Amino acid sequence: MLSGLTRLALEMARTFQAEAVAALASGDLDRAGTAETRFSTLFLAIRRAVALGLRRQREDAASPAMDQAAMLSELMELAEALARGFHALALAALAANDLDRAGEAETRFSSLFLGIRRAIALKIRLRQQREQAQREAELRRKARQDEKDGRRQAAAQGVAAAIAAVPDAEAQERLTADLREKLTEDERIDVDLADTALPIEALIASLCRALGLPPRGTPPAGSPAAAVKSGADDPGAGPKGERRRHSLATGDSGTGNSSRRRPGTTGRPPAPARPPRPSPILLRPRGPP
Repeated sequence: MLSGLTRLALEMARTFQAEAVAALASGDLDRAGTAETRFSTLFLAIRRAVALGLRRQREDAASPAMDQAAMLSELMELAEALARGFHALALAALAANDLDRAGEAETRFSSLFLGIRRAIALKIRLRQQREQAQREAELRRKARQDEKDGRRQAAAQGVAAAIAAVPDAEAQERLTADLREKLTEDERIDVDLADTALPIEALIASLCRALGLPPRGTPPAGSPAAAVKSGADDPGAGPKGERRRHSLATGDSGTGNSSRRRPGTTGRPPAPARPPRPSPILLRPRGPP
C-alpha cells in the first residue's frame, strides 16, 4: 500500500512542479508559490515514506523494496528546476527594488533548498544501508563457503582413512581418484556438505557406501579384531573370545574347560584329583596372541 501511494504522490508532485514552472515563466509569483507549496508537501511526504521503508528493510530483509534512490533523484531534479525559477524571480525583484516580492521568492527557494538537502542525506543513508547489506551478504557467503570447505576436508580425511585400510595398492589409487571426482565434480555433494543437520560421520558413511567401502569402524576382513568379533557372534561360543583363548592354550577346538584327551582313548576322561593349573596364556590380557 505504501509503495502505491508513494508513486501516486510522485506523479502528483510532477504535475505541481510543472504548474509552478509555468507560473514562474509568466511571472505569476502567487500562482507559482501555491504550486510550490503543494510540491514541497508531497516532497516531504515521499521522503518520510522512503525513511519508513528504510527502517522496515532493516527489520525485515525480505520486505519488498522500491527503487527509493531513483525516486529521490527525480524529486531532487524537479525541486532544483523549481528552485532555479524562484531564484531568477528573486533576483529580478531585487533588481526592481521590490523587496516583498524578492522575499516571497526567496522563501520558496529556501524551502526547496531544505528539501533537497534532506533528500541528499536520505540518499546517503540508503547507500550506506545497501553497502552494509552487501557486506553482510558477502560475509554470510564466505562463512557458508568456509563451512562447506571444512566439511569437505573432514569428509575427505575420513574416507581416505577407510581407503588406506584397503590392502590392494591399485584399489587404493582407484578409490582415491573416485573420491576426488565425487568431491570436486558431483554437484550434489555441496548440498550435503551445506546441510549442517547431517553429521559428518553420516556423510563419510554415505561416501564410503558410494565407493563400495565398508562402513567406517568395521574391521577389515581377516584382521584379528574381525576374528574376535566373529567368535563373539557365534551362538555356540562361550564368553567373548573364550574359544579362541582356549584353543591357543590347549590346541583343542572344543569349548568350556574340557581337558586334553589321551591318544587312543575314547569316552569321557576321568576327573582329575585337583584342579589343573591355569595355562599362562589364559592369564594374558585380551588381545591378539
